[in-house]
Amino acid sequence: MNKIVIVALSAAAFAGCVTQYNEPPEPRPPRTVSVVATQKGGGKVAHKGKHQDGAKGGHHVRGAKVANWSERPLRVLVSLNDGNAADKPSEFKRCVQTNVEGSLASSGYRVVYDKPAEILVYGTLRAKRVNSRGTRVAWNGEADMEITRAPEVNVITGQTMRDVVAKQRFDAKSGDARSDADAQKTLADRLTHPLAGFARNGVRKVAGKMQRCTLTIANAWLPYDAPGYPTLFTQRVSAMPGVHSCRVVATDNVARSMTAEVIFDAGAFPDGFVNRLYLVPDLNIVR
Repeated sequence: MNKIVIVALSAAAFAGCVTQYNEPPEPRPPRTVSVVATQKGGGKVAHKGKHQDGAKGGHHVRGAKVANWSERPLRVLVSLNDGNAADKPSEFKRCVQTNVEGSLASSGYRVVYDKPAEILVYGTLRAKRVNSRGTRVAWNGEADMEITRAPEVNVITGQTMRDVVAKQRFDAKSGDARSDADAQKTLADRLTHPLAGFARNGVRKVAGKMQRCTLTIANAWLPYDAPGYPTLFTQRVSAMPGVHSCRVVATDNVARSMTAEVIFDAGAFPDGFVNRLYLVPDLNIVR
C-alpha cells in the first residue's frame, strides 16, 4: 500500500514539472482595405490596397496623410525692355510696368519679380520726342507685348506643348506736355487701358485651366527609407497626365513630412487633384 502511494506522488510531482509548449500563431496576411475618394458631384471612387499590420525593421507601417492642401495664385513675371540699363528705366517704362502689374494683381494673380513664374509677360517699349515748341514737348510711343507660359511648366508627360502666345502692338501720343517726364507719363497713362486689358485677357487665355497648389504630406516615410520618398513622390506625380511640374520645396526628417508644389491642368482632374493621389498605390497615401 505504501509503495502505491509513493509511486502516485512521484508521478504527480513529475507531471507538475513539465512545461507545455504551444506552436506560434500563423502570421496574418496583409488585409485589403478600401480607400474611398469623393468626387465632384458627390460620386465616389473606391481604391483597394494592401495594408500591413505587422512591422518592418521594428517600425510600424502606416499610411501617409495629406496634412495640408491649398490653392495658390499663378505667378506672373512682367519683363519690359526700353533699351535702357535696368537701374535707369525711363519714366515711360516705370509707368507702363506699374499699370500692367497692378492690373494683374487686382485680377487675382501673384506678380513676381524673378522666377519661378508660370506665366511670362514680355514687352518692348519705344518712345521718342517728336516735337518741341518753347516750353512744350510731345512724345510718341509704342509697346510690343507678348504673353506665354514659362518653359518650366510647358511640358506635360514628356511632350513639349506648342507655345501659347498672345501678341499685340500698341501705340499712343502724349500731346503737348511741360517736360519730357510729363510727356512720357502721359504716354503711359494713355496706354494703360488697352495694355491692362490685353494683359488680363492674355494671361487668362494662356493660363487656361492651369492651377498651382502646395500640399504637405505627413507620416510620409519611415526612418530607413527617408531619402527615397520625396524622390518617389516627385516621379509619380510628375508622370500623371495633366501635371505640368512637381517639386519638393521642404522636408522635415524629424516629423517625416514633406511639402510639394504642383502645377497642373484642372481639366485633367475632374475628381480633384488630391483625390487622385489616393489612387497611386506606391505613394501609400490614405485618408
